[in-house]
Order: sequence, then C-alpha cells, then structure tokens
Amino acid sequence: MKIEKLLGKFGMKGISYGPRTGGKALLSLDEQLAIVGITWKESPIGFHVLFVELLSDRDSARELYQQTWLEAAKVMQTWRGVYPKQAIEALCLTAIAEATQQLGQLCPECNGVGRVTNKHRVTRKCPCCKEGRIEWTTETRFAVFCQTLPITYTRFKRYSTVLNKLVAWLVGQRTVAVLAVQSRVERENEEVREVA
Repeated sequence: MKIEKLLGKFGMKGISYGPRTGGKALLSLDEQLAIVGITWKESPIGFHVLFVELLSDRDSARELYQQTWLEAAKVMQTWRGVYPKQAIEALCLTAIAEATQQLGQLCPECNGVGRVTNKHRVTRKCPCCKEGRIEWTTETRFAVFCQTLPITYTRFKRYSTVLNKLVAWLVGQRTVAVLAVQSRVERENEEVREVA
C-alpha cells in the first residue's frame, strides 16, 4: 500500500502488518486514514499536491491539473493581450512540476546521483546539478514551459509572473494540508496519552 509513504511523510506511527508481539501502536492505520479524511477539507488541493508528489497518483494529478487550470484562468483574467489556450496548459504543467518537485528535477546526466564518470573512468561531481537535482530557475522553468508551448524567452518573461503566482498558490495549499494533518496527529496523540 503506497498510502504508508504519504502517512510516513507526516511522521505518523503505528503501521504494522505482522502479528503484534508486544506494545500497542499509538494510532492504527484506520485511524491514520481517518485523520487524513478529517483534515481533507482544510486543503483538498494541497492533498492532491501531496498525492502527486509522494504517490504519483494519476487521479490526483488529473484533479490537480483541473484545479490549477481554473486558478490560472482566474489569474489570467487581468492579463493584457492575447494568449493561446496552450499557454494556460503550459503554465499549469510547469507550476505543478515545480510544486511537486520543490528540490528540483532529477538530473538526467547523473540520474540523481550527483556524480558522473568520464571516459577515463574518473568520477567527478556532476557539472549540471546540485546533489542530483537541477534547481528551479527561470531558465529551467522556461525549458519545462517550452515542452508544451514553444515560445521565445522574452515572451516567457511575461508569463513568468503568472507562473510564480500559481507556484506560490500550490505550495501554500500543500503547506496548509501538511500543517492540518500534523496538528490533527498531535491532538490525537495527546488524547491517546490522556486515555492511557
């Protein structure tokens, strides 16, 4: 079950598959899932960001894309000038990529290792990444954006203001979801300790 990966992100304890040999878990798997369900209403978009980031969930990715599309369309209402529909699509895909990979994209040259071997079998630090990740910069955002809508860099600079707003919105939603779950877990743990 991949849900443990998500629950582990919040520091939840108590998942056990084998027979109990002693001691009792603070929260059972059902209780942990209930916590996520209860806190879902705090930031559904934030949970979709987490599900895409941690579980690579396709349904959440689809829903996140739709919600990001609506937010981008709302932000673009004040846009002066014309833009194609692919611009909103490119903005959404780029913003989602950055929000779900905040440390940066996996480096294709070293496959995330951070070290490469040259033709003389000498291992060196990878010249194009930092510890296996290519950090988000204006240039990397432009490269991701151009995969959907190939445009000039000067034109992308106009879109970058909208992109920054979308990324900030998605990261803010993610933060709200994480904080909601963490505070709920703390409350549940306090209640368990009081009962015990």
